[in-house]
Amino acid sequence: MKKNKHYVRLTPQVRAEVIFEDRHLIAVNKPAGILTVPISGMKSANLQECLDTYLEPQKKNVYTVHRIDRYTSGVVLFAKNRKAQAGLIEQFRNHEPARIYLALVRGIPNPAEGELVHHMKRIKEGFRNVIVPEEDPNGTRARLFYRIIEQFSDASLVEVALDTGLKNQIRVQLAEVGHPTVGDRHYAASEQEEKLIDRQALHASRLEFVHPITNDIVGIEASIPKDLRRLLVYFRNQDRTN
Repeated sequence: MKKNKHYVRLTPQVRAEVIFEDRHLIAVNKPAGILTVPISGMKSANLQECLDTYLEPQKKNVYTVHRIDRYTSGVVLFAKNRKAQAGLIEQFRNHEPARIYLALVRGIPNPAEGELVHHMKRIKEGFRNVIVPEEDPNGTRARLFYRIIEQFSDASLVEVALDTGLKNQIRVQLAEVGHPTVGDRHYAASEQEEKLIDRQALHASRLEFVHPITNDIVGIEASIPKDLRRLLVYFRNQDRTN
């Protein structure tokens, strides 16, 4: 029997689907444009505060264990108690959860699957991360694995598995090797004129981890949002007509 879907209201127009929930954890499919956690001085909607409201009947609050970029969609997991939070934070600190993303990038990576390792650091100018030499004392090692899962004439849909999890890591590393994420105006000047999507085409599609209380393996998947589906249809149709 199909289960009824549950949603968290984020704004009068936007809601997020609850894709996993038990006594200790809750995960939602975050829409692009919504913050994961509140930012000081900003009144923008964020998942943490909206989930606190959603869980009021349970007399529960949520506790952050990880986050994804504001304009990235997909799986975000929260704990409902401090014990679950501590266990999950330890897993993320040790790079244990499987974090799988889908990214639509310009061009066709060669080889079709591989590993990217860089060193990155945060700079104040533009509030961004940049690639630095390995010997830079302020740099942090960034590592991911990718594989092409659908290829177009001038773009590719790639699946990315994060090893480390630095801010903007996927976007920075893919841009560094000449394959910026479609719509990523922050890290690719060439995307400033992109009209088909108004954010980076990046989606956190799957998260797999050990449940911090039951020790079960939990896998959570987030369906691809409409804006990214439309973009993929466009590229598929463009290839058919060329």
